[in-house]
Amino acid sequence: MKNLLFLSVLFSIALCSTALAQSQDQSIKWQSLTQAQQLADDNNKKVMLFAEATWCSYCKKMYQEVFPEQAVQDSLHKYFYPVRIDIESKDEVALNGDTFTERQLAGKFRISRTPTIIFFDSDGSVIGAQPGFLPAKVFDKLLGYVGQDLTGSIPFRQYLKNHGVEAGD
Repeated sequence: MKNLLFLSVLFSIALCSTALAQSQDQSIKWQSLTQAQQLADDNNKKVMLFAEATWCSYCKKMYQEVFPEQAVQDSLHKYFYPVRIDIESKDEVALNGDTFTERQLAGKFRISRTPTIIFFDSDGSVIGAQPGFLPAKVFDKLLGYVGQDLTGSIPFRQYLKNHGVEAGD
């Protein structure tokens, strides 16, 4: 009986954790690529493409540790329209009027590992890419750095230093 009660408690905790992660993820309004490009054009913002894979442990870590952070959500909302694609998916997406599978789009952007973030303007011009996991503090600063069009004026490490964040944070 004790084992059954213990398993029931564990199952309840797992369900609550899953529900919490899903509710936190819902605070980011993910767009289709077509919608994001149109909204970015209409509102003078950029597009952030989050390339992931279902098996990617670091992608899951982004959903658990980075995207729920309020500062990250605020920066995303201020500067970007976020889009996510699965690099192995055969679902179709459109970019600049051309249709691709998500897998083909990942190939077009030369995404070879996940997670990878691609930033681009509403016209589809790539601003930059960031492969790999970043802690929330660093990721938030990256969003501000790209969102404020600072990519050509100051090195990112200097931007981090100016904002009191070490690259290893």
